[in-house]
Amino acid sequence: MYDGDLRQIERKAWLSYHQDGLMEIAFGLLLLFAFAGSIADQFHWIAYLPLLLVGPSLALAKRLVTAPRMGSVRFGPARMARKRRAVLVIALLVAATMLVPVIGGGREWLHAHSAFVSVGLGVWIFAAFAAIAYWLQLARMYGVGVLFGGAFTLTELLDTPLPLLAAGAIVALSGVVRLVGFLRRYPLPTTDDVAR
Repeated sequence: MYDGDLRQIERKAWLSYHQDGLMEIAFGLLLLFAFAGSIADQFHWIAYLPLLLVGPSLALAKRLVTAPRMGSVRFGPARMARKRRAVLVIALLVAATMLVPVIGGGREWLHAHSAFVSVGLGVWIFAAFAAIAYWLQLARMYGVGVLFGGAFTLTELLDTPLPLLAAGAIVALSGVVRLVGFLRRYPLPTTDDVAR
């Protein structure tokens, strides 16, 4: 079998492994948490908890939902290096999100620099998702990046958190639709299947 054939098989397995919609659900929930935080009367440090839990929760969901249906999949070193880069970008994105209230003094700073925040933050968020999409080779993450970046930009420009709610709902619901399709396409193997 040619090396190119092996790469194609690995790519197909990689794409199948990431068709479960769990990533979209996690990112959509993050936007919904951002919406909930934006309408709260006061900033609470507990708001950081969902940000800190998104990575471990996604890994656990992959282990409980995806792995039993797809089996144990081992990807090559090049693909795993791409995955590590994407995880690093996600970690930096979460860290930067956590630092904005600390460095900028919270909402007062955001409102004082709304022109910079509205455009700069949206572009930066889209760039981060574009990097994730490129390194994970998941084109749909570009769309998630557009929704994320657009939501933060419009929230600042229009001075309303509703874009966060709308974008979060769209991303999370698209993930749920993908998850339902994934569960139907890859049911859990029965004892008869294992015996064969």
